[in-house]
Amino acid sequence: MNSLFKRLLNVKGMVVEDVRVADSPLRPEPVLEVRVRPHAGMLRCSRCGRRCPGYDRGGGVRRWRHQDFGCWRVELVAMMPRVDCPGCGVVVAAMPWAEPGSRFTRDFEAECAWLMTVANQKTVSGFLRVAWRTAGRIAHRVAGRLKETMPSPF
Repeated sequence: MNSLFKRLLNVKGMVVEDVRVADSPLRPEPVLEVRVRPHAGMLRCSRCGRRCPGYDRGGGVRRWRHQDFGCWRVELVAMMPRVDCPGCGVVVAAMPWAEPGSRFTRDFEAECAWLMTVANQKTVSGFLRVAWRTAGRIAHRVAGRLKETMPSPF
Protein backbone atom coordinates (compact mmCIF):
# COMPACT_ATOMS: atom_id res chain seq x y z
CA MET A 1 0.00 0.00 0.00
CA ASN A 2 2.89 2.35 0.76
CA SER A 3 4.23 2.24 -2.81
CA LEU A 4 0.75 2.67 -4.33
CA PHE A 5 0.00 5.83 -2.38
CA LYS A 6 3.51 7.19 -2.93
CA ARG A 7 2.91 6.89 -6.68
CA LEU A 8 -0.60 8.37 -6.46
CA LEU A 9 0.61 11.29 -4.35
CA ASN A 10 3.67 11.83 -6.59
CA VAL A 11 5.83 12.78 -3.61
CA LYS A 12 9.42 11.64 -3.18
CA GLY A 13 11.25 11.28 0.10
CA MET A 14 8.33 10.11 2.23
CA VAL A 15 6.86 6.99 3.76
CA VAL A 16 3.08 6.51 3.82
CA GLU A 17 2.14 5.18 7.26
CA ASP A 18 -1.67 5.16 7.15
CA VAL A 19 -4.61 6.26 5.02
CA ARG A 20 -8.10 6.91 6.36
CA VAL A 21 -11.25 8.83 5.59
CA ALA A 22 -11.82 11.51 8.22
CA ASP A 23 -15.51 12.28 8.47
CA SER A 24 -16.69 14.43 11.35
CA PRO A 25 -19.45 16.97 11.98
CA LEU A 26 -16.77 19.68 12.15
CA ARG A 27 -15.88 19.19 8.48
CA PRO A 28 -18.23 20.12 5.65
CA GLU A 29 -17.09 17.08 3.64
CA PRO A 30 -15.06 13.90 4.25
CA VAL A 31 -11.30 14.19 3.80
CA LEU A 32 -8.82 11.52 2.75
CA GLU A 33 -6.07 11.80 5.41
CA VAL A 34 -2.70 10.32 4.49
CA ARG A 35 -0.30 10.00 7.44
CA VAL A 36 3.26 10.38 6.18
CA ARG A 37 6.79 10.87 7.46
CA PRO A 38 10.08 11.71 5.77
CA HIS A 39 12.51 8.87 5.02
CA ALA A 40 15.07 8.22 7.74
CA GLY A 41 18.24 10.17 7.04
CA MET A 42 16.35 12.70 4.90
CA LEU A 43 16.04 15.34 7.61
CA ARG A 44 17.19 18.75 6.45
CA CYS A 45 17.21 22.20 7.98
CA SER A 46 14.18 24.20 6.81
CA ARG A 47 16.25 27.40 6.66
CA CYS A 48 19.51 26.43 4.92
CA GLY A 49 18.67 22.98 3.48
CA ARG A 50 21.68 21.25 5.05
CA ARG A 51 21.36 17.60 6.17
CA CYS A 52 21.23 17.54 9.95
CA PRO A 53 20.84 15.04 12.76
CA GLY A 54 17.42 14.81 14.38
CA TYR A 55 16.90 16.71 17.61
CA ASP A 56 13.46 15.48 18.77
CA ARG A 57 10.04 14.49 17.42
CA GLY A 58 8.81 18.07 17.45
CA GLY A 59 5.81 19.68 18.99
CA GLY A 60 2.87 18.39 17.07
CA VAL A 61 1.11 17.35 13.92
CA ARG A 62 0.76 19.50 10.81
CA ARG A 63 -1.46 19.18 7.75
CA TRP A 64 -0.85 20.08 4.12
CA ARG A 65 -3.53 20.28 1.47
CA HIS A 66 -2.68 18.10 -1.51
CA GLN A 67 -4.26 17.70 -4.93
CA ASP A 68 -7.72 16.18 -4.82
CA PHE A 69 -8.42 12.56 -5.83
CA GLY A 70 -11.58 12.98 -7.85
CA CYS A 71 -14.14 14.43 -5.44
CA TRP A 72 -12.03 13.62 -2.35
CA ARG A 73 -10.08 16.38 -0.68
CA VAL A 74 -6.64 15.03 0.32
CA GLU A 75 -4.51 16.14 3.27
CA LEU A 76 -1.04 14.94 4.21
CA VAL A 77 -0.63 14.65 7.98
CA ALA A 78 2.79 14.39 9.65
CA MET A 79 4.67 14.96 12.87
CA MET A 80 7.13 17.82 12.58
CA PRO A 81 10.52 16.66 13.83
CA ARG A 82 13.18 19.19 14.69
CA VAL A 83 16.82 19.09 13.63
CA ASP A 84 19.99 20.43 15.20
CA CYS A 85 21.60 22.50 12.44
CA PRO A 86 25.16 23.67 13.11
CA GLY A 87 24.45 27.04 11.47
CA CYS A 88 20.80 27.69 12.33
CA GLY A 89 20.41 25.91 15.68
CA VAL A 90 17.39 23.78 16.57
CA VAL A 91 14.72 24.31 13.89
CA VAL A 92 11.80 22.41 12.37
CA ALA A 93 12.91 19.99 9.67
CA ALA A 94 12.10 20.70 6.04
CA MET A 95 9.46 18.45 4.54
CA PRO A 96 10.23 17.20 1.01
CA TRP A 97 6.64 17.76 -0.14
CA ALA A 98 6.14 21.39 0.96
CA GLU A 99 7.88 24.71 1.30
CA PRO A 100 8.65 25.87 4.85
CA GLY A 101 5.67 27.73 6.30
CA SER A 102 3.24 26.60 3.60
CA ARG A 103 0.02 24.70 4.36
CA PHE A 104 -0.04 23.26 0.82
CA THR A 105 2.09 20.68 -0.98
CA ARG A 106 4.30 21.77 -3.87
CA ASP A 107 2.08 19.82 -6.30
CA PHE A 108 -1.04 21.64 -5.09
CA GLU A 109 0.72 24.99 -5.40
CA ALA A 110 1.96 24.15 -8.91
CA GLU A 111 -1.57 23.15 -9.95
CA CYS A 112 -3.01 26.37 -8.53
CA ALA A 113 -0.39 28.52 -10.28
CA TRP A 114 -0.92 26.73 -13.59
CA LEU A 115 -4.68 27.18 -13.34
CA MET A 116 -4.12 30.90 -12.70
CA THR A 117 -2.47 31.12 -16.14
CA VAL A 118 -5.66 29.93 -17.87
CA ALA A 119 -8.41 31.23 -15.56
CA ASN A 120 -9.00 34.15 -13.23
CA GLN A 121 -8.29 34.06 -9.51
CA LYS A 122 -11.93 33.80 -8.47
CA THR A 123 -12.54 30.79 -10.72
CA VAL A 124 -9.38 29.03 -9.52
CA SER A 125 -10.19 29.62 -5.86
CA GLY A 126 -13.68 28.17 -6.35
CA PHE A 127 -12.41 25.17 -8.30
CA LEU A 128 -9.71 24.31 -5.73
CA ARG A 129 -11.92 25.20 -2.75
CA VAL A 130 -9.51 27.74 -1.25
CA ALA A 131 -9.95 31.40 -0.38
CA TRP A 132 -9.48 33.97 -3.13
CA ARG A 133 -6.49 35.55 -1.34
CA THR A 134 -4.94 32.14 -0.71
CA ALA A 135 -4.92 31.38 -4.45
CA GLY A 136 -3.16 34.70 -5.07
CA ARG A 137 -0.54 34.06 -2.38
CA ILE A 138 0.15 30.60 -3.76
CA ALA A 139 0.66 32.02 -7.26
CA HIS A 140 3.12 34.63 -5.91
CA ARG A 141 5.06 31.93 -4.00
CA VAL A 142 5.33 29.71 -7.08
CA ALA A 143 6.39 32.67 -9.24
CA GLY A 144 9.10 33.51 -6.68
CA ARG A 145 10.39 29.92 -6.73
CA LEU A 146 10.46 29.94 -10.53
CA LYS A 147 12.39 33.23 -10.60
CA GLU A 148 15.03 31.74 -8.31
CA THR A 149 15.57 28.70 -10.55
CA MET A 150 15.48 30.46 -13.94
CA PRO A 151 18.64 31.86 -15.41
CA SER A 152 18.76 35.61 -15.80
CA PRO A 153 17.58 36.86 -19.21
CA PHE A 154 20.45 39.36 -19.26
